[in-house]
Amino acid sequence: MGANVGMTMAKGMAGVYFHSSALLADAAHSLSDILGDVVTLYTFRKSRKPADLTHPYGYGRYEALGTLFVSAFLVAAGVGIGTHAFEHVVRFLPDLFAATVSSGVAESAREILGSVAGGSSEVAANGGGSSLLSFGHDHNHAATHTVDAAGSVVVDPRAIWFAIGSIAINEALFQATMKVGRRTNSDVLVANAWHHRSDALTSLVSVGAIAGAIVGFPILDAIGGLVVSIMLAKSGLSMATDAVREITDTPPSSQLTDSVSDALAAVCDDIEEVKGVDCVRCRKSGPFVHVSVNLLFAPDETAAAVERAADMVRSELRKKLDYVQTVDINTTTK
Repeated sequence: MGANVGMTMAKGMAGVYFHSSALLADAAHSLSDILGDVVTLYTFRKSRKPADLTHPYGYGRYEALGTLFVSAFLVAAGVGIGTHAFEHVVRFLPDLFAATVSSGVAESAREILGSVAGGSSEVAANGGGSSLLSFGHDHNHAATHTVDAAGSVVVDPRAIWFAIGSIAINEALFQATMKVGRRTNSDVLVANAWHHRSDALTSLVSVGAIAGAIVGFPILDAIGGLVVSIMLAKSGLSMATDAVREITDTPPSSQLTDSVSDALAAVCDDIEEVKGVDCVRCRKSGPFVHVSVNLLFAPDETAAAVERAADMVRSELRKKLDYVQTVDINTTTK
């Protein structure tokens, strides 16, 4: 969490100081990570409380509620950043259109952009239109910044180092969190690890956007902010969908059900009294799974033997799959 706080502050101040839309968008992404870390820590501990009278199936779904909250925040942030970046892109369109008309049919997209980059300074000098070089950076900051010949603010090349540093830090966080998540068999930590990896990719987009601005096409910086916003919204919607599916008792993936069925079959093969396994159903609750299964027994099997075999199945299955929290067993004769 401390790393995310530091990165948010550094990238936010650098984005304002160096006038980088992509870096500001990346800072907003890091801000969402702080909230994600808080929710992850809280739900990780809460979801592992033992079942009680008020929560007979445990507290596992606290993770789903937390995920739903964070995903809503991510979607809102993505929409806000995307709207802001889109407004800047629209500012650029008149210059692009004017350059296209004045130069006729260009041989390539680069020729058009080059014409705009060269002509926009003249527009700015004459006090009219929207300069490509000043695009998206009309904030009045007291900080020192790079200025072109027409007096327009441009993206400072030093901004790229903050994005590169963010890639390295987030990749390190991914590796560390994934290691702990696998050791503790925690789905929420593994998911948070992949969130760190997505942050590294987001910063990579920022690097490309800022680099484009440095080489003479500042419009790419704002486009980078738009791409980051799309990544935020997509991530949030995906997380929200998974959380809603869990809260509404939608069956988990067939891969999970198959792994539970295979484990049950292996357990029952070692218990002589059990003649078969039928109707395996799983219900996800945060990091845990509740299993319902029908065991088949011989008609002449005693009630004591059936009960003893059922207890053995519960115990052995939970030993094999530590994420299985409860096992509800129905018995029928074969």
